[in-house]
Amino acid sequence: MKDVIVTTSGRPNDSIIREAEKIAKELNIPYKSRNKQSVDGMIAKHKASVIVVGKERITAQALQEQDPFFFHPNAAMFRAKRWMKTKEDPLVQACNLKEGDSFLDATMGLASDAIIASLATGPNGEVIGIEESEMIAFIVKSGLSNYESNVSEIDEALRRIRVYSHSNLEWLRKAETDSMDVVYFDPMFEEEVSGSNGFDPMRPFTVKSSFTEEVLEEAKRVAKKRVVLKDHFRSDRFQKFGFSVQVRPSATYHFGTIEMEGSN
Repeated sequence: MKDVIVTTSGRPNDSIIREAEKIAKELNIPYKSRNKQSVDGMIAKHKASVIVVGKERITAQALQEQDPFFFHPNAAMFRAKRWMKTKEDPLVQACNLKEGDSFLDATMGLASDAIIASLATGPNGEVIGIEESEMIAFIVKSGLSNYESNVSEIDEALRRIRVYSHSNLEWLRKAETDSMDVVYFDPMFEEEVSGSNGFDPMRPFTVKSSFTEEVLEEAKRVAKKRVVLKDHFRSDRFQKFGFSVQVRPSATYHFGTIEMEGSN
């Protein structure tokens, strides 16, 4: 990461300091002692974004007087609990996910869909999240590893997700043919970031990547069963790229699917 430092919460114990130093080494970025400085002060002094390691969570802040960015499953928790009760979720249905399937979330973001996919595919499944932003990938990966929901099945689903910081095209190019059952894209993530105050703390860390014909062709090579696109109901990408649309009445987004030969 470029122009990023690591520090601790205001009153760290030895364990927190060791963890911060460990993270700095892993990310190959400087560790700076807090020394009673404010995070805003450290941002100004070092002209860098600041990762803050605390007892409860790890946060990141890029700008002064801005709320910190941290991992929280938010709406995914409601979806997860509903899925556990009803075994119904629009994503699971659109992807036709089964126990033991492999699922690639090629636009991971905050991992909301990856969490549901991990629940649906279960302990024998495989869920991989690709996120081009190194900072978002780091914060989400840390959160998935440490967040406690007090529901063991959900916590286990979070722990199973593997996170990689790459462009999705780069990752797909290196993946083996037919190596994932489902390859999933949600370009709406970028639209939400640019238009929602709730995403303001994360906005400085986002990396925009385009959904292109080349990305789709690699996805079709890697997917064994289907490629799935979630997009705004008015999007022209469904028709442009040849997706069959699953219309969701009264919803702001639809799912599009491309079935692989022999997937049935």
